[in-house]
Amino acid sequence: MIIERPHFDRRALLFGMGALSLPLGLSACASVGSSAEATPLGLDRLPLTQDVLNRFVAAGRLPGLAVGVALPEGGKAFVQAGTLDFGSFTRADRDTLFRIYSMTKLITGAAAAILMEEGRFGLDTPVADLIPEFASLKVATNPARGLAGRPAVNTMTIRHLLTHTAGFTYAHTGNNAIQREYAKQGAFMATSSRGDAPLPASYDELITRLADIPLMFEPGTKYEYGISIDVLAVVIERAAGMPFGAFVQRRILDPLAMQDTVWRLREGDAQRLAALYNYGSNGTGPRQPVPNTSAADLSRPVPIPFAGSGLLSTASDYIDFLTMLLNDGAGGRRRIMKPETARLLRSDILPEGLTANGGGHGFGGWVARVGHKRAGEFGWSGNASTQAWIDPAHNFAAVLMMQALPYRSVNVLDELRPVLDADLGISR
Repeated sequence: MIIERPHFDRRALLFGMGALSLPLGLSACASVGSSAEATPLGLDRLPLTQDVLNRFVAAGRLPGLAVGVALPEGGKAFVQAGTLDFGSFTRADRDTLFRIYSMTKLITGAAAAILMEEGRFGLDTPVADLIPEFASLKVATNPARGLAGRPAVNTMTIRHLLTHTAGFTYAHTGNNAIQREYAKQGAFMATSSRGDAPLPASYDELITRLADIPLMFEPGTKYEYGISIDVLAVVIERAAGMPFGAFVQRRILDPLAMQDTVWRLREGDAQRLAALYNYGSNGTGPRQPVPNTSAADLSRPVPIPFAGSGLLSTASDYIDFLTMLLNDGAGGRRRIMKPETARLLRSDILPEGLTANGGGHGFGGWVARVGHKRAGEFGWSGNASTQAWIDPAHNFAAVLMMQALPYRSVNVLDELRPVLDADLGISR
C-alpha cells in the first residue's frame, strides 16, 4: 500500500494566506511518495508547478485544482491549491472527485487492449462480427443537408472505433443533419446531456438507435471525434461476456485499487466533489453553474456506464492508472496487461494517411508523432479541462484535475506543461 503524508510548505502557506489575504481553504500543499515509503519532500520537487496552481486560485480564476505526477525517478508527487468551491473551506487535494469526462476513453481503451491480448478480437476485426446490428450501415450522401445515405463500402473495424475514424460523430460538436438526429435519439456523450429522447436504457438500445443513422463518412477515411468509444463498450461487453462496467471494474479499477473512480457518486462522495462552472468562451465569465452536473444529479443511477465520458476520478487514482501504462502494464505488484500490449495501446494505430489533431492516435488517446517536441507522448483530455498524459521518453506521467467549461476556457495547461518539465529537469 502506498502511504503518503501531506507536507505543508511555509512559503506556499504564506502565499495562500498572508501575502494575498486568502482564507485558509486556499492554502496549498504538496507531498511525494513511492511504493516503498512516503518521503515528504514538500514543494522542493515541484515548486514551479505549485506556483502555477497558486496563481490561478489567488486570481479567483478557479476555486481549486490538483496535479499528480509519476516521477522519472519513481514514486509519485501531488500538488494542489484552493478549495472545492468558491467560498468553501474544504481543500482540493489528491482525493477530490472530479468529472473526468473524456479521460474515461483511456480506461476504455485499456479494457479493449486486455481483450485483444486474450485473442477475443484484433485491431482489424470487423465490428459487425461482434455487433451484427451494424452489418448494413449506410453512409450519408450529404450530412449537411439530410439523412439520405448509401450502403457503406468500407468495413468498419476495431481500429476505427479506437481512433475515431469509424464515421461516427457527437451531437454536441456540430449542427448537421446527423448530429441533430443524434440529439433527437438521445445519443449523447454523457449522462449530464439531455436530448429529445430519453438516454438509452442499455448499450444494446444505443446500438439499435445508431444503426438507423447514417455514418458521416466511409470508415477509415477521416478522423471525426465522436461516440465510437461508446460503441467500443458494446464490443467489449459482448467479447467479455459481461457488462462493460463490470469488466472495467474487475480487470482495471479493482486490481489498481482505484476505489474512487466511479460511474456515480456513492454515499458521502458529495463532500469531496469539486464544483463545475461554465466560465464563458474566453474564461472571464460571468461564471454559471452547469445543468445536470450537481452532486444530486451524479448520485442518481446511470442507465449506461458511458465508456467515452462517464467516470469521476481523483488525481491519486488516475495517476495510478497512468503509471500502469507508463510501466508497460504493471501496476504496483499487479500486471494488468503484457508489456507489448501496453506499448501497442499508446502507439499510433491510425489508418494510413490520416492524422488526428495534427498527430497520431492510439487506444482512445492522442499520440505525438516524430518531429513533435513531445514525440511519443500519449494521453487525452476531459471536457471540463482535465488532462492526462504519459511521456515514455522522459519516464513520467501527469494528470491535471480541474473543472472549467468550455474546455480550456481557463487555460491552466499551457502554463503547466513547461513549468512541470522544468521541475523535472526536462528540456525540449
